[in-house]
Amino acid sequence: MYPPKHFQTNEEENHKLNALINDNPLATLLVNIDESLPHISHIPFHFAEDDTSTEAEKKMLIAHVSNRHPLAARLLTQGEVPLSLVFHGEHSYISPHCGTNVNTNNANDNTNGQVVPTWNYAKVHVTGIATAIIDPELKYQQMKISSQHFEREQQKPWELTEVSDKKIRQMLTAITFFNVRIETFEGRFKLSQNKPAAVRVQIAEQVTSLNKPFLAQQIRDC
Repeated sequence: MYPPKHFQTNEEENHKLNALINDNPLATLLVNIDESLPHISHIPFHFAEDDTSTEAEKKMLIAHVSNRHPLAARLLTQGEVPLSLVFHGEHSYISPHCGTNVNTNNANDNTNGQVVPTWNYAKVHVTGIATAIIDPELKYQQMKISSQHFEREQQKPWELTEVSDKKIRQMLTAITFFNVRIETFEGRFKLSQNKPAAVRVQIAEQVTSLNKPFLAQQIRDC
């Protein structure tokens, strides 16, 4: 099995996947446009979260692309398009020096320490079906939801009302909005889960020294 089971998440850990997406919304988008290799681009996504969203909608991802994006043409001609997304959490190189001085109370310490170089990371893989939003009012509402979502941490959040109606209409006609109905939702968290706790502590300390405190905490908590 690849990746090994201890590097995969289960349904009870979906809150971790949601958190990673919320903290790292810029996804790698892969979509087949023709018989050639998948088209790859980088698009921000977020979950529906306004007060009017249904429970089904809250399990969807929201995004938009320029009308020049290859996905836009497929959405407008086909209505629904399968795609894949990868969301990227923090990651770091892990040196074999980690855990070399740890007493794991095991006669064969070499199997428990970090013997070879490796890389730790946290990712979320999503596959789903994208559906175009065509209705002008729904497009406006989607733009409003997205702007409020990404502006929420600004000291003075920008609002659509700051833009003229004419400019908004121009923006709405230049971009394609869509929802993604999630079909598979999987975590790929390689956080030294196969190492003893004492070794993970040293690995977390190394990662902290590289200014990646969130990844370090994930390693401690796994």
